[in-house]
Formats: sequence, structure tokens, C-alpha cells
Amino acid sequence: MYNMPMQRNRTAVLLTALILTAGCTKTPAPAAEPAVPDTEPVQTEDPGISDAYASYHALMEHAGPADNYTAGVQRTYKMRYEDGSLGTYDLDGVIAEDDDCIHLTQHIYSDGIQADIEGWYNGSRLYMTYNTVDYYEDMDRNAVRDVMLVKLEPYEPKESDLASVESRTQGTDTVYTLTLKPESAKALFSGRYDIYGLNAYGNYDVQTGIITQTFDESGRLTGEETAFQCSVTSNGSPVSINATTSLGYLNVGETDVSISPEQKQVFETFVNYQDIDTDAISDADITSDDPEDTAEATFRKRLVNRLGYELQDDGTYLAEFNETESYRVDFEHSLFTYSNRTSHYVYNWKGDQGGFEDSCSIDFRKGTRTPSCEDSTAEQIEAVRKYFAMELYYCGLSLDDLAGEANQSTAS
Repeated sequence: MYNMPMQRNRTAVLLTALILTAGCTKTPAPAAEPAVPDTEPVQTEDPGISDAYASYHALMEHAGPADNYTAGVQRTYKMRYEDGSLGTYDLDGVIAEDDDCIHLTQHIYSDGIQADIEGWYNGSRLYMTYNTVDYYEDMDRNAVRDVMLVKLEPYEPKESDLASVESRTQGTDTVYTLTLKPESAKALFSGRYDIYGLNAYGNYDVQTGIITQTFDESGRLTGEETAFQCSVTSNGSPVSINATTSLGYLNVGETDVSISPEQKQVFETFVNYQDIDTDAISDADITSDDPEDTAEATFRKRLVNRLGYELQDDGTYLAEFNETESYRVDFEHSLFTYSNRTSHYVYNWKGDQGGFEDSCSIDFRKGTRTPSCEDSTAEQIEAVRKYFAMELYYCGLSLDDLAGEANQSTAS
């Protein structure tokens, strides 16, 4: 557990090249990135879009990047070849940033090749552990953010680039689905979302592009997802690629990152990135971390492998942090419990509800709580929901992944 209570830099290039060349031999080296399209919105006279876009644009005016935040990111390429074989590149990670430090983790899976990455940034230097190799590189904060390989700033398309804008209510959130025109999808994917260098292939094309952005009840952007359908020719054969990214914000303005004196002593043993022995980078000692068939199965696996939870005799998963605090995940009842001495706060991800004993319950979908809830108790229940979201982030998942699957299972 992580305790909270590009322009592409050299490190990002190293990480990408090591994984892609090892795991996907059917691909050429990444091509140079073209310029990102201008992000300034341009109004059109299309009456079918203008009203919806105006509402969306008003929200995006206040959706800039935060200085203090935690973000979970994902990037996936799923490639289908002419002979029916499949290729997969999956990356998920978490970055936590405050005024003093940045902490990041990444987990990469590329056709059997795996990498676990952890970095700490302080004093203009990023200390990285790539599987079992330790090194450092000097860079600024923007370069550290680029290491995540998913843009951390939300993107607002021009209105003229859109085929449609749709909005819907999801609990207390507002979700906008922006469907790009094909030519705009190709330009945007090539310039912003493609780290794989697909435009280096023959017959490169992008057929569809969709951006989905979620805003909370205060109008703050909390998440962005993108999905692009692409095609190329590789070794004379057609390849279809489904490329997706996701970005989710949590603990905005409330994230605290610190480096202990003991960690700083360890960092003194790291070598400069130029002195890395790339032959020493191996995934031989990395526990299998590839995703399972369902979100729940993936979460069970990674609770143990990534976060150190232990499976209990009653089927629950437990993580104890000290003599008084613990987390427990109960899949049978869709419950996450935070315990502090004799106080137990619960969150039910299937119903999106939280509670404390008989004194307080909150329905997050409806935005309501029982009259007996004291503000301090309600705040702690809300915090527990965030704790659980963080555990999911570190396992490459989201609340929507787990809750959606649980509710779909009930419906069927």
C-alpha cells in the first residue's frame, strides 16, 4: 500500500524501447512524434453540436492540471494480426505529486515481458528502480510526468473536430462522450496519444476516435478515457489495433508525498542512467502480473502480488499496516473495510455506499446520507472510499471496473 494517511525524456525512451523491442518484435522503432494539434476550441455553426459543446467547454475552462494530486493511468494496445494471433501491450501506473516530491509506479506487460517500475523525485533528480536495476536521472517535473507515458493534462478538442458531443448523468457525475471525425481522430492520435510509433508502418490509418471525460458535481474533471481504432500493414500483412488510455484523478489538493532519511541513503547507491547495464534488466524474478479474464480476478491477484495482502481462512484479503490499522477486502459481500482500533468504516463497491456502525450511511450515487451522520464521520467514510480507489489504482483498475462487473453479474 502507498500510504497517503514527454516531450519524451531519456528515461521514458529507455523504458519504452526496452519493453517494446523485447515484447513486440513485429514492430519498428517508434517514429518521431508529430506536433500536437492546437487545443484552442473553435466554434462552428453546426446547431447539432454547439449547445452541448458550449456546456462542455465551460467545464473544461476550469479543468487544468493540478499541482497537488494523485492520478492513475492506463495504456493498452491490442493488436490482431491477419493469421488470428494477438499482441498486447498493457501499462498501468500511479503518480502522486505534491510541492516537494513525486512518487510513481508502473507495471508493464508486453506479450509475456513484464516490468515493475518505481520512482521517487526530489531536488530535480528522479531515482528509478526498473525491475532490479537502480538508476537516477536529472530532469524537471514536466519530464517526470512524461515518464508515465499517458498525458496527465486533459485534452479539449476543437468543436470543428467533433462528429458529435453527448452528455449523460452518472450518479452525481456528468460524463461527456466526444466522437471525433475520422481525419481529426488520426491527427490527434498521431500527435498526442500514440507512443508506439504506428505511423511508421505502411498503410497507417485511424478509423475512429472517442474521448470520454467525467466531471464531478463541483465541475472538476476527475477522469479521461480515449479509444482509437487503427490499422497498419506489418510484414506485408494487415494488423488491426485497438489503442486506449485512461486517466483518473484522486486526492486533488490532499496528496502528501515524502521520502524518508533511510530511502535517501539507499538512493545514494543508484547509478547514472548512462551507466545502466541493460543486460541486467530481467523479468525473471518478477511475479506474474498480467491481467486475468475479469476485473475481480485481476484485483485478487494483484492485491497479493503488488500490495502484499494476505488471503484469510474466511476468504477475505487483509493488509495490516501497524498495530491499530488495517484494510480488508471481502469479495463475497463486495465490501472494503478500514479498521482503526475498534472503529470499522465500510464501503460497498457494488452499491457505491459507505457506512459506520449504525450511526451513518452514505449513498454516493444519489449524493445522500442519513440525518444522523456527523460531518466528521461522513468525511471519514468518504476518505475510505478514496482509500479503496487508491488500492484499485495501484492494481491497474478503477471503481467503475469493479462495480460495473459486479452489477453486470447480478443483472445477468
